[in-house]
Amino acid sequence: MTRGDMSALLSVRETVADWLRSGEIEVFIGYEAGTVPLRATPTFIRKPEDVDRLIWDATCENNLVAFLPKYRGKKVGIMVKGCDSRAIVGLLQEGQVIRENLRIVGVHCPGVVDVRRVAAQLGVPVENIDDARIEGEQVIVGEQTLALRDVLFAGCQTCVHHAPAVYDVTLGEPVADSAEGDPFAHVREMEALSADERWARFAQELERCNLCFACRNACPMCYCNICFVDRTMPRWFNQTTQPEDKQFYQIIRTFHLAGRCVGCGACTRACPQGINIRLFLDTLRADVQELYGYDAGEDAEAKPPLTTYREDDYNDFIL
Repeated sequence: MTRGDMSALLSVRETVADWLRSGEIEVFIGYEAGTVPLRATPTFIRKPEDVDRLIWDATCENNLVAFLPKYRGKKVGIMVKGCDSRAIVGLLQEGQVIRENLRIVGVHCPGVVDVRRVAAQLGVPVENIDDARIEGEQVIVGEQTLALRDVLFAGCQTCVHHAPAVYDVTLGEPVADSAEGDPFAHVREMEALSADERWARFAQELERCNLCFACRNACPMCYCNICFVDRTMPRWFNQTTQPEDKQFYQIIRTFHLAGRCVGCGACTRACPQGINIRLFLDTLRADVQELYGYDAGEDAEAKPPLTTYREDDYNDFIL
């Protein structure tokens, strides 16, 4: 972290302390240093004297907006990356949070580090990485040095939403909202396959799924008090690791997020099996953008396409 970055973080810490002292917020949700190399951990600050625990760097991968529905009716402060802030917009649209109850530190985020990619480049298991740190634009692992840009999450490398969409104060230097390539290149690759090949790719990807529901728990837009997978009346599916159950879960969850997913990638980062859940969700994100010209998380006043109707809506699928 540069001297300027540290100065900006100190200013944010003092702002958060002021919010807590004045009663503007009851808790601040941010990041603190984790016990696992290259991974920060969520922290919940309730006392002004604890703000020194707050950090910001490329290890802060969690989308903290997932915690907001647990604080309905409370005055909450939160630190959000550009993509994370779009989830707040989504929750505002759906009446799940009240803007006046929020104090938001919006971070200009150039991307977060993917420990799996670090391990892959070094040719070692993830659990063998026990001495690692970030220095400027480099990741130092023992005696070896990697360029940070080469070990960011795939979604970060094609992200076009580095700037926060909603905020009260900001942190970090602005990052140009331009991707190195097509953000939906992985979707185009999937679409180029035949129907049988697409299904085979989908089924193969989900072979590793063990229905741990980490993707659901990490998603800020999965806030139902009772998820469809947990209902017993009616029971929608059996929680087994049979292919039909795993496929049904991911298909229904994906459709529940159609027009709502902001592409933060929290689900994929949370998956302990390394499943590319983002591929399924981005397919529908691309469809929604192309068919309805809508990008989730941009405008809190906008109406999501699946809750509205226009005479010029795409209707060719109707017989």
